[in-house]
Amino acid sequence: MDNVPVILVLVIVLAIYGLAYVLYGKRILERRVVRASPDKMTPAFEKFDGIDYVPANKYVLYGHHFASIAGAGPITGPALAMVWGWGLPLAWVLFGNIFIGAVHDYLAIMASARHGGVSIMSISENVMGKKAKYIFLAYVWFALVLVLAAFFSVASSTFVGTPTAATITVLFMPIALIFGLLVYRTGVSVKTGTVIVLVLLIIAFFYSLNVPLYLTYEAWVIVLSLYSIIAAALPVWYLLQPRDYINAYLLWSFVGLAIIGALIIPDLLFTGPIYTGFAAPGTVIGALAGTAAGSAPIAFFWPTVPLVIACGALSGFHSVVGSGTTSKQLSNELDALLVGYGGMLTEGALSSLAVITPIALAWNFASLASATGLPVASALLKIGVNATATPIITRLAGTDRFLVGYGLEQAVAWSRVFGPGVFESAFLGFRTFAAWALAGFVMTTLDTSNRLARFAWKELFDWLEPKSAAAYRALTNRWVASIIAVVLGAVMAYPKIEVFIPETGKVTTVYAYTIVWPAFAGTNQLLAALALLTATLWAYAIQKVRGGTSLLLMLPALFLWITVTVGLIWWLIAVVPGLPPLYQVGAGSIVLVSVVLDLLLIVLFVRGLGMSGS
Repeated sequence: MDNVPVILVLVIVLAIYGLAYVLYGKRILERRVVRASPDKMTPAFEKFDGIDYVPANKYVLYGHHFASIAGAGPITGPALAMVWGWGLPLAWVLFGNIFIGAVHDYLAIMASARHGGVSIMSISENVMGKKAKYIFLAYVWFALVLVLAAFFSVASSTFVGTPTAATITVLFMPIALIFGLLVYRTGVSVKTGTVIVLVLLIIAFFYSLNVPLYLTYEAWVIVLSLYSIIAAALPVWYLLQPRDYINAYLLWSFVGLAIIGALIIPDLLFTGPIYTGFAAPGTVIGALAGTAAGSAPIAFFWPTVPLVIACGALSGFHSVVGSGTTSKQLSNELDALLVGYGGMLTEGALSSLAVITPIALAWNFASLASATGLPVASALLKIGVNATATPIITRLAGTDRFLVGYGLEQAVAWSRVFGPGVFESAFLGFRTFAAWALAGFVMTTLDTSNRLARFAWKELFDWLEPKSAAAYRALTNRWVASIIAVVLGAVMAYPKIEVFIPETGKVTTVYAYTIVWPAFAGTNQLLAALALLTATLWAYAIQKVRGGTSLLLMLPALFLWITVTVGLIWWLIAVVPGLPPLYQVGAGSIVLVSVVLDLLLIVLFVRGLGMSGS
């Protein structure tokens, strides 16, 4: 089973997604569960304010939503999970996408739209009581702090490793501002504005290839923190919506090129194994390298896979995006299927076809060179990777696996078209392109996460307003709320840890995201379980969905809840005791509090389900 053709996986994945969209998304969720109607007025029109409630073209909104939900998770998580082989991560992405992730995203948007654009946390109040709302809000806020910590670290380490990606990312921001001003303030059509900014982006990309931007890791954490605070406070039309819309073209191109690359090399086989084992070293779930927990086989695929594949398969963060920003921009209820269900399937395609497939193809460097006759080793030396000392791609760090795998797949493909002479330059160019895509995912998530943390913080203290309006305004001021979340996230992202590896006798640098990632991923996946249970209860109690359709929603949600709860408890027991004090107090405490809040919410869910059925 290890000698699998690239084209076979491509065809199977695309066919599964196509069938899921039509048979499950449209026929069951849209028509039977939600019963969406083009005649219902959406919150974007009912509550139009020109800042948060703004109706959007469905394709612009799809681009904004996809770019907002597709952070580093669908890339970094699957890349890390390849230690189990490529088969198990691919199966998890496909299963999670269709039966959990896309269902969760679509129902979160529609439940919010039916309740005036309120958050999924406020919807929980309608179906589980007032206590559920505040418990859920606290859980979400803590989870978003971990999102900021993980993504500050991922973006900063990416910019240090690929300075040219930093250049194009910086240039991207004013280009997005130009699009917003053209479309929303000068009356230029979306099509014309799109053409203008895409031309500017192409010019900026080729410029960046020769003009790297160098800053230290710590400096990037500070810069990104400041950016997140400022960008989260701007009106959505000014930067968030146009940047995400334009960024979606980058992301579609990124996924499209992965598919095209696979089509150009249909005869090539994966050089990596479909299955390597059920238990992986503890470093996969955040244990420090060089420690007993780091080398011990404690990362069992079940239940720890949700602590690794943070998105791609499913993500609770999406429910906060969908109910926090997307539902406020929905022009027509029928648009939600493309935006929500389709957006999540697109993210799944990103993970399966642009991350897992290239890494599986380029897994063994010597085998890839033998199969193609191309100078793989010399190309890798250009970026400081010695193929003799590092013969397989899983010996690289998580993000490096993705950058190298994507770059090699594209370089092999285009060498077929233009000849072997382009291999090394194609590898370096597409590696930068992949880093830009990763940075694009992260940047769209940073200010969205902070904006959503601000929303959650404000709702968390709405009880204070009747008692002291002045105190409420001071505490929930958008700058104050933004700064609190960002500072906590940045404190966990800032350190670099030097670790001695006994096996090699060398000291290696560990970036914060490798430690924070399982905490972020686990709380994020548990949030998905809680949000899907809330949406399922909404469908059961408000939409009166019963029978097999109700079970189709309920059973995957319960399975996910059990999986992630057990996985996080295992992480607290097996990994946290060996972490540095900052992460024991920071990530460890947040996860511990999250598990307690999770257990309180599941009690309220069971109570709400009983009351709805009576």
